[in-house]
Amino acid sequence: MSFQIGNFSLSQNKIVRSKVHWKTAKVSVWLMAIGINLYAVHAAASSSPFNYESSGSVLLSDQFAPSAHSVSLEGSSLDVERERLYSIDFESTITRAAHTWFMWLEHSRNPSEGGVSSWLGNTNEDAATTEDGRGTSRAQLSSLYWQYALPSSEQQVLLGLAEVSMLVDTNDVANDEVGQFMTAGFVNNPSIDFPDYAPALRYQGATSGDQWRWRLLLSSAKGLADNQGNYADTFNQINGADGVFATLEGQRQLAKNMTLTFGSWHNSDTKRHGVYSALYKEIGKVQLHSRLGHSGSYQQTEDDEALDKTHFASLSGQYNHQAFTLAAGASFIGNESSGGQTAVTRMVECYVKYDWSENLHTTVAAQWHDGAVNSDEPGVVANWQNVMTLRTVLHW
Repeated sequence: MSFQIGNFSLSQNKIVRSKVHWKTAKVSVWLMAIGINLYAVHAAASSSPFNYESSGSVLLSDQFAPSAHSVSLEGSSLDVERERLYSIDFESTITRAAHTWFMWLEHSRNPSEGGVSSWLGNTNEDAATTEDGRGTSRAQLSSLYWQYALPSSEQQVLLGLAEVSMLVDTNDVANDEVGQFMTAGFVNNPSIDFPDYAPALRYQGATSGDQWRWRLLLSSAKGLADNQGNYADTFNQINGADGVFATLEGQRQLAKNMTLTFGSWHNSDTKRHGVYSALYKEIGKVQLHSRLGHSGSYQQTEDDEALDKTHFASLSGQYNHQAFTLAAGASFIGNESSGGQTAVTRMVECYVKYDWSENLHTTVAAQWHDGAVNSDEPGVVANWQNVMTLRTVLHW
């Protein structure tokens, strides 16, 4: 049986086969993940050469805008609703000699339609990370990769499904939305067109004395989110037919606890490339980190929506005192389109984190958002809108 939609003719048999193939691929991935865990537990229990470790976290967040009069869509004020979200992460690591296998399962609650993170898209980088093709939340296998340390011990190879933004441009101040900043302007560098969870290959090494470190990263340009959460479609793109994301990064250890990072990247799907840098500095109990980024389009995409230029800058810092962590940061994003239009986004976040114990912490944060705040709705703008966040995390 077949039927026609517009100019497209679809066969019912093909649709059924496609669904069967997708279900088979999905089941196979989960069975493989479960098998790795079971084997690891057995290996650890039998005192074999394998070393098995697991960790996880449960995050509860409550975000609200005390007065949402500063958020508007085409001149009309928006009703920004309070939002309570959660996320659950489980990580497993198996190590044997120079080999490491890593698996990451996660589940999160999707934002409400009129919630804080739906209108103010930069407020919570932990939101909407596990959507399926229907836009609903699910339990998701986000990473499953193998890592090998070469005999020189200064070089490593990583291969498999991974969160690409966590493989380069990393630091200890602004890189983790679970325990650090939640605002998009600090978790990653927004001027880089990262795919999310995608098949990736990373090769990293260091010179003698660790004065220089470098990373070479290749991945498919489209991750799970770009493929509506479909694993089969995501892995079918590993040949690069739908685009490749590539990054080359170097890192230099300087005197007085200072680290300089710089890199370049290219995304053949979005037809954009750019350069970035970062500076990390320790001063006693204070840790400072800054990022810079510049990117541009070298060719318009089919939808003709690519931006010509993007500029990004951020500065953040944290101070640790006993069970308290105090942190603050500010970031700027400027976009210039080919038509001469500009869009500016400014973000500020301050938070105080208190560790109740080794496995439990609570964070109170204040954010301020100004300018263009929603990539899906360009007409949504904010005038230094304040957002308050209460976040509690149980981790083990």
